[in-house]
Amino acid sequence: MSNINDPNYLYTSSLKTDFGWMRPISDGVSLVRLDWNQTGWHEPDRPNSVSRETKAQLQAFFSGSLQQFDLPLAPAGKSTGGQYWLTIMATIPFGTVISYAEFARLAGKPKAARAAGSICARNPIPIIYPCHRVIRTNGKLGSYGGGSGYRPTHSDNLTRKAALIKFESF
Repeated sequence: MSNINDPNYLYTSSLKTDFGWMRPISDGVSLVRLDWNQTGWHEPDRPNSVSRETKAQLQAFFSGSLQQFDLPLAPAGKSTGGQYWLTIMATIPFGTVISYAEFARLAGKPKAARAAGSICARNPIPIIYPCHRVIRTNGKLGSYGGGSGYRPTHSDNLTRKAALIKFESF
């Protein structure tokens, strides 16, 4: 059994995109996290088949040739309930934007818009679980964790969310 808190058990394959550096992180069997920053990482990659396939699918996504990911996923730190929300999130189609309230309704919890927002803000695998497609009912962006170390309300994260929405609108 791997331990996602021990870097000796994690596998990574970094890639540079127009949106910054991304680093799929695998536990050897599944994708557990997708980190994202603007500068890359100092430690060398330790690729495995899952991190390499995630990198390839992200490259295809950003080149416009992939709209739906097909990867083994085990989101780090998510309970069964959290995984349920993320599974529902994964069904939001490419190029579609919905509100937190609509997301809650899709999950069968129509009064849980705040919970929907919390799930989005704490998504360990952004883009693949497309939390960027969920916005406020009033049309404002809301928050976006986006795999970075910044707070979900940080302007860099919100800029990335807006850019992803724009990217998918073409």
